[in-house]
Amino acid sequence: KEAAVYLPTGTMSNQVALRTHTEPGDEILTDIGAHIYINEGGGPASLSGLVVRPIFTENGIFSAEQLTKALRELHRFNPSTIASPTTLICLENTHNSGGGTIWPLDTIQEISEVAQNKSIKLHLDGARLWNATAATNISESKYASYFDSVSVCFSKGLGAPMGSALAGSAPFIQRARRF
Repeated sequence: KEAAVYLPTGTMSNQVALRTHTEPGDEILTDIGAHIYINEGGGPASLSGLVVRPIFTENGIFSAEQLTKALRELHRFNPSTIASPTTLICLENTHNSGGGTIWPLDTIQEISEVAQNKSIKLHLDGARLWNATAATNISESKYASYFDSVSVCFSKGLGAPMGSALAGSAPFIQRARRF
């Protein structure tokens, strides 16, 4: 990624990413067991005014077909739209509540294609991205290439006492610093 910002925790990194990508009233999609959804204290709603709509899976991984069925076909600036527009999709790799499940790269690519075709941003909660890389030999940069933003947690795969980074484009990180 082009730029990054250091943050004290992975939760803070994820929440800054959500706020940077969205506007209050937007909807984000993620897995029912995602850290962003179940372990961040209602952060999306309380900090950014977001609606989180979960996709139900057994192991933390959903398909492009499941995603497509879950997407709301809304136009962001259509004044007659009364439902929250889906503006962000969040994946978690490895998926902690899914038992450490690693997202298959081909599934990530398919999800990315759906997001790009619908002009929806894609964020990776990569708290355990180094673990996924160690298990698959797929580089961090390869995984990250499909996402608009990636958070990584230094206390997970690297064993540091604390710290996280949020990475993305230079304009994205410039906006993230505001939040």
